[in-house]
Amino acid sequence: MVALTEDTAFHGVVEVLIEVRPDLAEHRDRITRDTGLFYGEDPSRPALELDSMDALELLSALERHFALELSDTGVRVVDLRTVGDVVDAIVRAV
Repeated sequence: MVALTEDTAFHGVVEVLIEVRPDLAEHRDRITRDTGLFYGEDPSRPALELDSMDALELLSALERHFALELSDTGVRVVDLRTVGDVVDAIVRAV
């Protein structure tokens, strides 16, 4: 099995985010590892403003996209605050 690079994981996560929230496609180039998933705790950092249903859809779509079961890895939604957190979780899980 070939290891998943952070760059490949990042681009996959962005694609999945856009699948879950198509309105993010027009802002694709502004999504970075530091982008918050939910409402921003820090107003200076952009956030995608996902809600709880988006978060559940995101986890399900990530599992399909990367062919893995996140529940088997100990990944918890509460631990995923930024796009980078998601990328790191995916890289560790693969």
